[in-house]
Amino acid sequence: MRNAANRAVALDPLLAEANAARALAYARDSEWSNAEKSFRRAIELDPNRSATYADFALWLLSVLGRNDEALGMLRTAMRADPLSPDLHFAMGTTLMSIGRYQEAATECLKMPEEARLAKQCVARTRLGVGRIDEAITLLQNDPNPQSQGFLGYAYARSGRRQQAETLAAHAELANEQALIFAGLGDNNRTLDALRRMAALGAQRVGIYLNSPELASLRNDPRLPAFRVSVGLPN
Repeated sequence: MRNAANRAVALDPLLAEANAARALAYARDSEWSNAEKSFRRAIELDPNRSATYADFALWLLSVLGRNDEALGMLRTAMRADPLSPDLHFAMGTTLMSIGRYQEAATECLKMPEEARLAKQCVARTRLGVGRIDEAITLLQNDPNPQSQGFLGYAYARSGRRQQAETLAAHAELANEQALIFAGLGDNNRTLDALRRMAALGAQRVGIYLNSPELASLRNDPRLPAFRVSVGLPN
């Protein structure tokens, strides 16, 4: 990915999309300073490209816990592209990270029903305010396989621990297991799943650590060393 992005920038250094792609490659490799410079360069070249703002907010600012900056970035983007589902998803996700669930729900409900992450987005806001049965219903009817982890988390939170364990046992992806184990209150297995996720890049681990579902890990004494080990700033 890095090589392809670098070639694209070399061919056309004024192409915003190429600079944004290079930023994502830098972020995947934990080169946070270079990633930020590339994102800002992409915005400078095309300040109306909403995808750049959404990626900058989700894949760098939120990863590093800079949620207020992420919200500011997304508000700027929405002035140019108020109907973008990606921006509403990013805004909703960021608001959930700081516990502003009602505002997050408003953003999630602005996404078209057929959008890939729309049901998951709404369901997570329901989880955040304790409306777990509503969240389970939404997630059970969500065709997006990424929602299985959140469903397992919801089962665990509702006391349906055996159903959560069953989903975890059949989960193919470590991120699904991380969510389910967090719902079960098992920090050991949550951290183990996050370690396996690190093969996909530190930024993916950072997004999960910034999520409200994994809030129980934030006071774990092992977390600072773990963050450093996967390439995240402590």
